[in-house]
Amino acid sequence: MHWLLAIAGFLAAGAESAAPPAWHQDWNGVRQAAATVKTIETSFVQTRTLKILRKPLVSRGVMAYRRPNDLRWEYQSPLETLLVVRGGSVRRLIKHGGAWVPDASAKLEAMKIVLGEIGLWLDGNFTASKTFRPELRPADKGQPAHVDLLPVDPSLGKVISRIAILFGERPGTVDAIDIFEEGEGVTHIAFENPRYGQAIPDERFEPPR
Repeated sequence: MHWLLAIAGFLAAGAESAAPPAWHQDWNGVRQAAATVKTIETSFVQTRTLKILRKPLVSRGVMAYRRPNDLRWEYQSPLETLLVVRGGSVRRLIKHGGAWVPDASAKLEAMKIVLGEIGLWLDGNFTASKTFRPELRPADKGQPAHVDLLPVDPSLGKVISRIAILFGERPGTVDAIDIFEEGEGVTHIAFENPRYGQAIPDERFEPPR
């Protein structure tokens, strides 16, 4: 659930002209906006708040995405872990003794399922998901326009009650993701200093040697 990534944004109008309909007003607009994002490189801060903890758990890392389905999600602190996806191949590694060690645990199969969902979101194709029911939400009371993702399977709903993907200020982008855990807490992922449209070398989507 920590490799969530989604696609959305905001289109501003000229000061002297009437504002056009927001591109995220319907799912067709969302898909068209998603297609404009070819690459993304950004840092992120992940804050997990739990009722049983006095202080939130904070992790930092970087993310890179290249259309159609190349992804690098790297936690740099407090623990170093890495997920790389390229050409349908998924690799997860953990930093151990100064070297990257492949993670061959059963978690990898679950990650493949999650990554399949993320692929739909990056394409703006939320409605094709069989795991979450998406709902478009307009900006309201200081909260930006966003997509709410509600679990279809009641058993998943016992773990994740809702995921909110908050739109950014540029078409095809997202500012933050909130993952609400049923009765437990919230994981907030905020993206910082994003760069769009820059060429990303193949090596960024390969496991380190």
